[in-house]
Amino acid sequence: MGDSYCSDCKRNTEVVFDHAAGDTVCSECGLVLESRSIDETSEWRTFADESGDHDPNRVGGPVNPLLGDVGLSTVISKGPNGSNGDSSLARLQNRGGDPERALVMAFKAIANMADR
Repeated sequence: MGDSYCSDCKRNTEVVFDHAAGDTVCSECGLVLESRSIDETSEWRTFADESGDHDPNRVGGPVNPLLGDVGLSTVISKGPNGSNGDSSLARLQNRGGDPERALVMAFKAIANMADR
């Protein structure tokens, strides 16, 4: 991983990152230098730009506690050829998003005003 100062060894030593525990450990003495680190890298490498396929990331936007449904909603996915299985469901899906979008924009405007 790299070198870091170990307070037990009193020098810069090579450290190892334990991905399972989230710990940064001194390779010389075994002292845990940092525990419960959060891995902010993506779950896997996506090659979406290279293949032209859809983006396989499984996460969406952040949860918003100010929305009535806490920002969680159902999305009707498209079929294999870009077609919707039932076009009436797709119309209802598109119709339902506008009030929520306006509310999110209003919250952003309020947050910008509060930051000034």
